[in-house]
Amino acid sequence: MDQHFFTGYRRNTVQPDEVLLSVHIPYTRQDEYFLGYKQARRRDDDIAIVNAGFRVRLQPGSSEVARLDLAFGGMAPTTVMALTTMKELVGRRWDSSLLEAATSLLLQDLPLDPSAPGGMVEYRRALTLSFFFKFYLSVRGRLSESLPQEVTPLTQEEKRAIHLHQHTVPHSTQLFQKVPEGQISIDSIGRPMTHTSALKQATGEAVYVGDMPSFTNQLHAALVLSSRAHANILSIDESEALKVEGVERFFCARDLPGERNVTGCIASDEEVFASKTVKCVGQVVGLVVARDQVTAQRAAKLVKIQYQNIEPVIITIQDAIREKSWLDHWTIRNGDVETAFKSSDHVLEGEMHMGGQEHFYLETNSHLAVPKCEDGEMELFSSSQSPTNTQILVAKALDVPNSRVVCRVKRMGGGFGGKETRTTLVSVPVCVAAAALGRPVSIMLDRDEDMVATGGRNPFLCRWKVGFSSDGKLLALKVNLYANGGFSLDLSGAVIHRAMFSIDNAYRWGSMEVTGYACRTNLPSNTAFRGFGGPQAMLFAEDIVSRVAAFLKVDPTQVREKNLYENGDSTHCRQVLERCTLKRCWQEVKHQSSFHTRTARVHQFNRENKYKKRGIALVPVKFGISFTEIFMNQAGALVMVYTDGSILLSHGGTEMGQGLHTKMIQVASRALKVPTEKIHIAETSSDKVPNTSPTAASVSSDLNGMAVLEACDRIMKRLQPYIAQSPQGTWEEWVKAAYFDRVSLSATGFYKTPLISKFNFETLEGQLFSYYSYGAAVTEVEVDCLTGDHSVLRTDIVMDVGESLNPAIDIGQVEGAFMQGMGLYTLEELCYSPEGVLLTRGPGMYKIPGFQDIPREFNVSLLRGAPNPRAVFSSKAVGEPPLFLAASVFFAIKEAVAAARAEQNLDPVFRLDSPATAERIRMACQDFITKKIKPAVPGTFKPWSVIV
Repeated sequence: MDQHFFTGYRRNTVQPDEVLLSVHIPYTRQDEYFLGYKQARRRDDDIAIVNAGFRVRLQPGSSEVARLDLAFGGMAPTTVMALTTMKELVGRRWDSSLLEAATSLLLQDLPLDPSAPGGMVEYRRALTLSFFFKFYLSVRGRLSESLPQEVTPLTQEEKRAIHLHQHTVPHSTQLFQKVPEGQISIDSIGRPMTHTSALKQATGEAVYVGDMPSFTNQLHAALVLSSRAHANILSIDESEALKVEGVERFFCARDLPGERNVTGCIASDEEVFASKTVKCVGQVVGLVVARDQVTAQRAAKLVKIQYQNIEPVIITIQDAIREKSWLDHWTIRNGDVETAFKSSDHVLEGEMHMGGQEHFYLETNSHLAVPKCEDGEMELFSSSQSPTNTQILVAKALDVPNSRVVCRVKRMGGGFGGKETRTTLVSVPVCVAAAALGRPVSIMLDRDEDMVATGGRNPFLCRWKVGFSSDGKLLALKVNLYANGGFSLDLSGAVIHRAMFSIDNAYRWGSMEVTGYACRTNLPSNTAFRGFGGPQAMLFAEDIVSRVAAFLKVDPTQVREKNLYENGDSTHCRQVLERCTLKRCWQEVKHQSSFHTRTARVHQFNRENKYKKRGIALVPVKFGISFTEIFMNQAGALVMVYTDGSILLSHGGTEMGQGLHTKMIQVASRALKVPTEKIHIAETSSDKVPNTSPTAASVSSDLNGMAVLEACDRIMKRLQPYIAQSPQGTWEEWVKAAYFDRVSLSATGFYKTPLISKFNFETLEGQLFSYYSYGAAVTEVEVDCLTGDHSVLRTDIVMDVGESLNPAIDIGQVEGAFMQGMGLYTLEELCYSPEGVLLTRGPGMYKIPGFQDIPREFNVSLLRGAPNPRAVFSSKAVGEPPLFLAASVFFAIKEAVAAARAEQNLDPVFRLDSPATAERIRMACQDFITKKIKPAVPGTFKPWSVIV
């Protein structure tokens, strides 16, 4: 198995009639050394960006090379051998001159075209040299033991450079306020009650849409998606698809005339089926319906669409800025920012880009439409966060009243915002097909289909200008935020608004002017994602603070601490902060993490190590809680008590794994004074609770909890006379007594968030948020400067969740949000071709965090003694706010890289865009290896991917 074994990509010399019987891997012999290296996007279950296998055999009792084998993966379509290097180094001694020759020869042996598939060309070339350098040190270290007179021993920093990553099982602590002991089965509020579906989900018994038993006449559908980013549709030919056995029908815009084909969650700027023009790759053009999923998908690929390209094709934010391609834009001005700049001691300007993120929910889009075959009724079982929005758009497409469509959601396998609005591009066509055929139709997208069609978190570009005093006080901030919205508005306007409202994060900035642009591009429409635009804007705020600190040559923590909000302060939107626990969270996490002691240890480590560096960062979060559209801050509930004492509870929120149903059962249990075992939630359905808001914005426990509480209180008021008559009686006896007395045992509840009002961008009048959630995190990381790899050594979080309804679920939300944020800021990267084709589709190319990405020590503490009077039972929202705390990983990495750059006499102030991937980390840690690699001249080649 030498350099001749592989003949091409996924091809080798094994003949079709040959069977591989064994592979023999010999033991190394005396004076022979073998090592392997791999760098991937993540450590768990991932193919290599570059990997290498090295073997050297030395002359007996000498450091002279007798034979050298150097094999590399990721540098060509097949595994390649560095033949010239292998030949030229034979006969040389294993010393620094060999290393210098090897690095030059490897660059000649392993050229990589600037347009090579996979991109990261300079990084991949750097990895080949870094791997050989590690191999050189490893062999030299072994030789120095056997030939101490001939070979120089390794220094301590060289020894650490060759240490391989060792997987360690993470250990953690979870701290929360324990409620007084009592009748746990009667009042579970504040107790770590297990998620009601946890066991079913762990065993696979939990039923999702794709698990539902099929109807005997059920059909299956597959989407026909556009393959051009911006083009006129000249013709659609489905004839070959219809010839496939088992195909029932093809649907497209011809089947949905006029307004019925117009759709969109905010603006009516989309079509159910693209009729004349496609505006992105992945837009729905048609739907094939067949007897099974495989047949439908196979036939969908046979539909032929002829296009005529339209210019321009706008892919990136820079493209949109150049073309002034806006979906809309807005400005907030608080104070006179230009005057504030003039009075500032220092003014800095900068720019930062932050990439998008794929939702990667475990359950892809899955829907089952069941026509009722009379009066235009349709029943839809859907994996959607927004049953009401789905109901409305389906009814519009079918040209029936909303009351004829029932949307049911039992549970979702994750949502994260991706199933708030974008599910309708799948569910509506399926309902159109089911209504036309009079038969149930289901669809479940493959992962690559889901990723291509549904969009993700909006990529952002921030251009900023900050004024500050010499002692670090922030005085003025001017920011332009640009979000890549995709081809339609969807929720990008609301995302930009949330970013504008969050750009202050946790700090007083003095005067501020922030302008937000939602950019129209030829990409799938980007949409809601946990945190909306908050995680993007707050990252920019922290980057600006860190740049101010770097300019003043002080610890960023000092600048952060000096400008932290306090109780009674007003935000740039002129909302007064009440019950602000920000400094409590800050001080507690500093204490619990031993921040100052560990910071000193990090500096000591960096002084003693050249090839490994550490960083530590302390980051706060302030996150406003409410839908920013006022009308959405409402919820309903329905409580039905049956004569056997069992209770069926319905509310407007959907369950996607976050534990909302569990919390609502706990709320009802306390209000009705019954054990949780008596209460059941079957599903969320538009025929039980109408006109619901999406399960989003972290407010679902607040809104639905209060609605459930009101409905339960009504039931208890009706039962009170019977409880008074028989105080020693049982719940069942009271219920039966009321029933026989003809008292209604069902009740609705309704709640709307008080004290909020519509925000005016011109006058800054209006109360945006009901309250704020606060938290802080400290993270320490270690970076391998030779590969860009990093390890999260420890994370400490203190999070204010009020008086927790369920500490187990809330801590799980904090931990899960942090890990998803870590993926956002350090790992997950969406790559598009210059033509707008998503290249990182599916789990093979797109990586979310794995087990080995979890901090080795992970400590989460819920702030004690911080009741919140604005939510049910003094609790607080928890779903979105903790995600941003993962930015502590990003800034710890940046601190580590700055230490590496300072050692190389490079400017420690540098631009690091998000995500901080291994590539970006390595190429920022410039050294003798990266200096050997000459970058290609921009404009002289076509890049594999572009930054959108």
